[in-house]
Amino acid sequence: MDSPFEYTNYVTGSTFIGRNREVTFFCDTIKRKGNILIYGPARIGKRSLIYNSIAKLRQEGYQHVLLEMNLFNIRCIEAFMLKYTNIVFSKFASSPMDWSNLMKRYIPSAPYIFDDQTNGNTRLAYTTKDLLTDEQIIELLNMPQELAVDTGRHIIIYIEQFQDILLFDDPQRIFKIFEKVWQGHHNVSYIITGERKNAMDEIFEHHKYFYRFAEKIEMNPIDGKIFADFIVKSFLKGGKVIKPDQAMQIYNTVQGDPWYAQHLASICYKMTQGYMGDKVLPEALKALINLHDFMFHSVAYGLSKHQLRFIKAVLEGVTHFSSADILDKYNLNSSANVNRLKEALTKKEIITFNEYKEAVFIDPLLKLWFANYFFVK
Repeated sequence: MDSPFEYTNYVTGSTFIGRNREVTFFCDTIKRKGNILIYGPARIGKRSLIYNSIAKLRQEGYQHVLLEMNLFNIRCIEAFMLKYTNIVFSKFASSPMDWSNLMKRYIPSAPYIFDDQTNGNTRLAYTTKDLLTDEQIIELLNMPQELAVDTGRHIIIYIEQFQDILLFDDPQRIFKIFEKVWQGHHNVSYIITGERKNAMDEIFEHHKYFYRFAEKIEMNPIDGKIFADFIVKSFLKGGKVIKPDQAMQIYNTVQGDPWYAQHLASICYKMTQGYMGDKVLPEALKALINLHDFMFHSVAYGLSKHQLRFIKAVLEGVTHFSSADILDKYNLNSSANVNRLKEALTKKEIITFNEYKEAVFIDPLLKLWFANYFFVK
């Protein structure tokens, strides 16, 4: 039998576990036309939570229109608004005439024309080299709200990689416009997600844009016992046996990261004949790390000597970096340099800081790689 573990896509059905409370909160928030904020490292389970929650809404017969937009390839507000408009119109128009009517009704000042190079699909294209004015951006942003009111439908807009707006020219201007406009939308719900935790913290915690605009759902680790039970039952489906303590060890090895845990469990499953032996997990972990070795090498290659020394200090349990003995032991030069190192490593999304202001690794497998491979003498 193929592996019962899913790590190549978002999870659904019996592989979606341990998030019932979050799903209920998500659905309740959407039903009252609220907004949702979810962010955390890549593959932590954001999309799984969202799609399973949307599926629950559909099962309950809740009427809505879902629009999805990913900003991974967007680098300016003009590209954002064009993609945004095309996505919205494609849900509400079925002919070129419909598109034309929507343009006249909702975005009369937009500098768009019909693109005739889209293989028969109606799309809008930008007509000028001029940048969008604030007034044009506001008109475009208001279009879903006006459509929702006119059609009597609840529109849900799901935006991925929201932190990439920080790469736009003058992102502060964009955030202020979005914040002001979206606060007035009562028939549209926004699901905002991002996978660069520190960048999202900069937007929502440091600068406090969109203050009290959305309900934040924390992607905390799934309960270890629930995950371990899932691993045990998944092995049994294929006629194989893993002991509960071995399943818990898989979970703990990757610090409860659901994507790594599923992948590591899958490798263990494939290496097991009948009963899983004690030597399987160490070999499976090596295989998992080897799959990511090139990426981890690339991360390390881009780090300075001082940044690597700081990482070594974090691995060795250092929490206060500015004392004279720590500065001397790890050759960190000065407290000012420590602050620069912290800033650089957070921007690279390698470390973050918890509520106790302690440095922690964002990627648990990268942490293992540094500890067991890079800094091994």
